[in-house]
Amino acid sequence: MNSVALISIFLIIFKLVLSQNSCNIKEIFVIRDNVCEINEIPIDKPESSKNDAIYIIYSVNPVEGFNLRRDVYLRMAIFVKNLRKVKGYENVQLVLPVFHHLYHWKSQFRQNNIFWNHFFDLPSLKLFTNILDMWEFFDIIKQSTNKDYIEIGETYKLQHFENMFENGVFVDKFEEAVCTRHDYDNYHYMEYYNITEKTITCINFQGSVMLLKDILEEYKDKNHKPGNPRIVLFAHAETALHEFFGDDEYWMARRSMRFNNALQGIAYAFRSDFFGSTDEKDRVQRPAMWTDEKPYRQAIGGDYLCVHMRRADFVYGREAQLPSLRSIANQIKRALAELGLHKVYLSSDCSGSEFHDMKAFLRGVNLYKFKPPWEYHVQLGDGAVAIVDQIICSHARKFIGTFESTFTYRIYEEREILGFPQDMTFNTLCKRDDLLDCNRNSIWPIRY
Repeated sequence: MNSVALISIFLIIFKLVLSQNSCNIKEIFVIRDNVCEINEIPIDKPESSKNDAIYIIYSVNPVEGFNLRRDVYLRMAIFVKNLRKVKGYENVQLVLPVFHHLYHWKSQFRQNNIFWNHFFDLPSLKLFTNILDMWEFFDIIKQSTNKDYIEIGETYKLQHFENMFENGVFVDKFEEAVCTRHDYDNYHYMEYYNITEKTITCINFQGSVMLLKDILEEYKDKNHKPGNPRIVLFAHAETALHEFFGDDEYWMARRSMRFNNALQGIAYAFRSDFFGSTDEKDRVQRPAMWTDEKPYRQAIGGDYLCVHMRRADFVYGREAQLPSLRSIANQIKRALAELGLHKVYLSSDCSGSEFHDMKAFLRGVNLYKFKPPWEYHVQLGDGAVAIVDQIICSHARKFIGTFESTFTYRIYEEREILGFPQDMTFNTLCKRDDLLDCNRNSIWPIRY
C-alpha cells in the first residue's frame, strides 16, 4: 500500500477517534469556552465537601515545562497518599492545577486553563490516591457553598534559602520569610477571575515533599477556622524534592499516569498504519488496569527506530553536548543497520528547515513524524501532540533520546513500564557519531 493511501486511512481513524469525544460547555466559573472530557471511562460525580476535608492545591513555576510538571505531580501525589495515613488528614485530596500556555507550546492559538483529563486518564490516577481535576474541585465547592467563587484560606509560597548548604550540609528545614517572588503574585491560578487568597505566607524551604506536612501543622491553628473545609495552596511546589526517587511507590504513582484513551487511540492508529505496530505484535505489557502490571522484560516493539532529537533552546544552551544534524543522521543509520530496519520515527521540536536537512541526510531511509492537520492540531493542542509523540516512541523497537532531556526521560519510563529490555531503551545521542566520549543519561530501572 502506498504512503498516500496510508495517510488517508490514518486521517479517517484520526477523525473517528476525536469525533467520539464530545466537548460540552461546563459552567465551572472558568474563563474557558469549553471543557473537552476525552476520557472514555465515566468519572463519578464528586461528592460534596465535608467539614473536615482538606484540599491541597499546588502550582509550578510558570517557565517550567510539561514534563517537569508531571514529575512535580508525582511528588505531590505521593505526599498526599502518605498524608492520608496521618490522623486528622484522612480526608485530604490533591487538586490538580490547570496547564497554561507553556513556554514549549509554540503554536499561536490559545492554550490556557487546560485540565488534566485532556491528557491523562483520571480514573487511573485516582487508583493511586485521592485527586481532583480542577473542574471537579469547582463542582464540589459550588455544591457545598452555593458560591460562585473560591477562597483559598492558606497560600504558602515556597522559595529557596539563600545559603542552601549551611556549613557544607544540606538539612531539611523551613522558615517564614519575606517574599522574594513579587512577580509571581496572583499568577498561579492564571485566568480564574473568581479565586481569592485569604492569607499569603512566604516560606524559605529546602527538603523533601514530606516536610510540607510540618507547614500544615504549624499554621493550622493560625490560618484555619475549624468546622470548615481547609483549602491550601503550595505555590512553587517544584521547590519540594522527592522523598524517595525511583522506589516502588514512585513507580506505582508513575504507572498510574496513563494517557487518556483518545490520545492512546490516535497513537495506536499511527503505529498500526505506518509501522504495522500493535500491542499484541509488539509484545508489550498493557493490562486494562495498571495495578495488574508485573515485572516483565519481553517486549520487542514495532519495526521502527524512534529518536528524540531535542533542538530549539538546546541548540544554544547545550552546544557542547548536542550533536549536529549530520552526526545524528549517521547515528540513526548505524542503529537501523544493527536492527535490520528501514523506518525511523523522529520526535523533535526542530524547525522545518532542520527537518528538511534531516531528510536529506537520511536519503533512502523512511522518515516519519506525527503532524496532524491544523484543525486537529488546534483541537489537541501542542501538549497532546507531544504526548502522541511519546506514545509512538514508547512502542519502537529501540529508542535513542537526548542527553538530560525530561522529555526523553518520560519515554524511558513508559518503555520500562511496557517491559522493554534496558539496552533497547536507555540510549543517548552522542556528540560524535563515532560514539566516543559520549554523555549518557542515567538508568533508572522500574521497581515493583
